[in-house]
Amino acid sequence: MSLLFFKRLIANPIRVGYLVPSSGFLTRKTAKRIDFSKPRVVIELGPGEGCHTRQIVRRMNADSKLILIELDEHFAAHLKKQFAGDKRVIVVQADALHLVETLENLGITHPDYIYSGIPFTIMERNLRERLLSNIAVSMGPETVFITYQVSTLISDHELFDLSRSEQCILNVPPIKVLELRKAVLV
Repeated sequence: MSLLFFKRLIANPIRVGYLVPSSGFLTRKTAKRIDFSKPRVVIELGPGEGCHTRQIVRRMNADSKLILIELDEHFAAHLKKQFAGDKRVIVVQADALHLVETLENLGITHPDYIYSGIPFTIMERNLRERLLSNIAVSMGPETVFITYQVSTLISDHELFDLSRSEQCILNVPPIKVLELRKAVLV
């Protein structure tokens, strides 16, 4: 655990959402879910100190883009410094509740992947619903939403269809990796 992570956890434990950063087992497992056989646009919501981000960057091809949307100003500054030399990575300090507007400002219609470990189950219900709605609106028919969660609560959400689920027991706490697609509402 880095000093930055510990300081941010103490300052705002609910916003950080986890007591320890994700394990290497989890970061590798989730990053492998992104297909970089061709250029991709990946959005990471709430990257924190960047442990998942580093795994994604290692796998990205030269023409892909990774947009990091981080609410916490300290984490955002850290990410900007960490990835300053990589033109494929763009750090935006913003609230994920404004995802649609943020993507519009960047000229992105529908990303290939949205990637996040934001702990939806500990959020207040109204906030969770607004955030999940913004994610769904930002998704195109081919967009994959990859999330890692302690609970499978959102896998049954009306806005999404679960396409794949896998347990990562070598993480503290053990966690589910979910792949979701935008539900086709009839």
